[in-house]
Amino acid sequence: MQPRSRRRFIQDSAAIAAGVGVVSQASSSPAATVAAQPFQSSWQHTCDRVWLGEAYWANPLQDWRVAGGRVECANAALDRNVQLLTRTLAARDGEFSMSVRLGSIDQRAGSAGFRIGIRGPLDDWRNALIYGTGLDCGITARGGLFIGKADEAAPGAVSFEGGDGVELRLSAKSQAAGHTLTLTACDFAGKELGRVTRAGLASDALVGGIALCANFGKPIKPRDRKNPNVKTLGAGRWWFTDWKLEGTKVDAHDERSFGPILFNQYTLSGGVLKMTAQMAPIGPRDPQAVRLETRSADASEWSTVAEAPIDPASRTATFRIPAWNDGRDTPYRLAYGNDHSAYWEGTVRRDPVDRDELVVGDVSCNTHLAFPNAPFVANMARLNPDLLAFVGDQFYESSGGYGIVRNDTDQAVLDYLRKWYLHGWTWRELTRDRPSVSLPDDHDVYQGNIWGEAGEPRHGTVEMGGYDMPASWVNVVYRTQCSHHPDAYDPTPMHQGIAAWYGPMTYGRISFAVIEDRMFKSGPEGKVPHPGSKRGDHVTDPNFDPKTADLPGLHLLGDRQLEFLRAWAADWRGADMKAVVSQTIFNAMATTHGGGRERLVADYDANGWPQTPRNHALREMRKAFAVHIAGDQHLPAVIHYGVDEHRDAGVAFAGPAVNVGYPRWWEPAEPGKNRQPGAPEITGDFLDHFGNPMTVLAVANGAIKPRTELMEMLTDRASGLGIVRFDKRRGTVTFECWPLLVDVTSPGTQFAGWPVTVNLIDNYGRRAVGRLPTLEVRGIDRPVVQVVRQEDGEIEYTLRCASASFQPMVFAEGKYTVRVMDPDGGRVREIRDLVANAENPERVQVEIL
Repeated sequence: MQPRSRRRFIQDSAAIAAGVGVVSQASSSPAATVAAQPFQSSWQHTCDRVWLGEAYWANPLQDWRVAGGRVECANAALDRNVQLLTRTLAARDGEFSMSVRLGSIDQRAGSAGFRIGIRGPLDDWRNALIYGTGLDCGITARGGLFIGKADEAAPGAVSFEGGDGVELRLSAKSQAAGHTLTLTACDFAGKELGRVTRAGLASDALVGGIALCANFGKPIKPRDRKNPNVKTLGAGRWWFTDWKLEGTKVDAHDERSFGPILFNQYTLSGGVLKMTAQMAPIGPRDPQAVRLETRSADASEWSTVAEAPIDPASRTATFRIPAWNDGRDTPYRLAYGNDHSAYWEGTVRRDPVDRDELVVGDVSCNTHLAFPNAPFVANMARLNPDLLAFVGDQFYESSGGYGIVRNDTDQAVLDYLRKWYLHGWTWRELTRDRPSVSLPDDHDVYQGNIWGEAGEPRHGTVEMGGYDMPASWVNVVYRTQCSHHPDAYDPTPMHQGIAAWYGPMTYGRISFAVIEDRMFKSGPEGKVPHPGSKRGDHVTDPNFDPKTADLPGLHLLGDRQLEFLRAWAADWRGADMKAVVSQTIFNAMATTHGGGRERLVADYDANGWPQTPRNHALREMRKAFAVHIAGDQHLPAVIHYGVDEHRDAGVAFAGPAVNVGYPRWWEPAEPGKNRQPGAPEITGDFLDHFGNPMTVLAVANGAIKPRTELMEMLTDRASGLGIVRFDKRRGTVTFECWPLLVDVTSPGTQFAGWPVTVNLIDNYGRRAVGRLPTLEVRGIDRPVVQVVRQEDGEIEYTLRCASASFQPMVFAEGKYTVRVMDPDGGRVREIRDLVANAENPERVQVEIL
């Protein structure tokens, strides 16, 4: 295939992504209008709140508010800005004029004004909101006017008592020699106080977004704070009001408004619809509920199905609708407000129980360096998955810039929401028209790694375990990401009252166990031998014996989730196949870590440890012949698990990261054993760092020295996307995996080694010592068979058979009970005292009445 240019690919992808299920939240204007209608802010009619309105994006969210009819930057810090979503400066000659009234709240220091022509490194207007730069035009607290750099403004040009405020006016005139910009400061009576002019600006320099700014200049890095050569004008708190913009160089984009309903997610399982609407941070005087409405069968009218209150912390409204009609596609809309409602429309897809194939998108690990990730979304839209599984690190602490807030819980919630909004803005065109699950991982709760210790607070180092952030904040994370999941198996809160959300979901006759593989895990430090490094999770001692780390009393999934897996594996109501969905795979695979390419002997963050609890989990999972869908590794791979020997448990897919930040590699010291003919030496049978059997079926290492341009760098680091195809008729599961910058509809574009197809039966690859009599079942075409050891009542496995004839395998001598079931109809036939032998020609007729 002939590759397209990066710019062309991103442009095409953005167009496709924007066209996925496009339904505007409100009446929209054309995408671009010459001589757009004048814009004017209306904050004087807005109640006090954090959210500035649907026409604005605040950087960062928590530092801005509407107060007393004006916008205030409440944090005296550098480069705070409010970007206008619904207007841009067009790539054509023309003129514009803009004005705003502003003043200093604390009369301290800093600067304020406009930023124009904002463009980011990618050809997407949303990318510019986060990474864009432009031309700064403003006033300093010392009375200096500037067009360009604030620190070059001559103080005293304007007699400016900041508390009294001024009106800044910026105009652009098109002339033969280029555009001329004029910035004027006036008092509120219109008297001019001073002006500055800059001529000869090319039209291209005045193309892009528009923003108000408080305190021009980039935040100083910690290492430069004591450097006398690094200077700024300082920072103060500023207010703004009465923002106006008009001109022939201005384009209108009212369809770009964002809010008050930002995005939503839903699941449909067992006829129960759960949906969560993510709201902007509305104020206490705004309406406090969201309505769920559906369209009538003849599409003539909307009717209200339910109304849900908005949670004041997470800003979410969650609906639970039992007895939902899951046999048809149902148009819906979320409605907010009274007289002039805001709407967010979508379709609840029917449960595809009659389709032979169900497709799951496996998504994780997004630094949002390429926000809004248009190529990724466009490719996923082309693949059109039935279900999206966001399996962790929906963002990172660095996403969106401005660091993180920890100490003030209310501010930290707003800081979290801004990062979470980046995720939702990326995916909302897909999540409103198909079910999705979202599994928070370590970075989602502001930790580089987490060993959850069943909800305990952190008492020492991170590696000792526990949550860094307050329980109330963690519950906001779980509410935003998981409240639309099907009901939890056991909702009993953990320590500190942290919510538990693991549980089952069935869709398209695939039964999923959605589990949390960090929440209950034990922290290593203080429990295992010292790893021989400065970190309590990285082992560098070449003499490390992994058996010394497999100690009693350690947890991976915890007893509660093991109980859930045991019950789920035996419950086949509405299911033909099964899969476990969690954050990461249950092996310690990566050998080489980070940009410094550190070679590790073992990594306690990997779920190959602790070994005994890991093996307990895999034994329960293989009883359901379940595959494992995960992410986290930044190292795309398909692994066949081993417990006692290679390939005696299920197959797992570690999907690729959306944007790889921290790279990892699989570089084994020896070639793999029992490889397929012609397969790479890094595939085959291995032992992982903790001595667990591991068969690598496919893996994609990133480049050691990736290219430097952003999208190429992300691609070279093995960023990409993966899906899982369940073929219910054939009883197979296929894992597919592509690099970031390819067209997924073109053949031969997947990573080398993909696709990988496994049979359902491969997920319990344990060696059989014998077989029970062949069951010939009448009364049901595809019965569920459960094999039980009579000596202790332990279930060996439960399986939906491909046909009415099945010969059960067993793994030890003795007597067995076999239950032949129709779980959907509640019918069961039990046959006791069956004995296995190596060659068992016996047949048993079983009639399901």
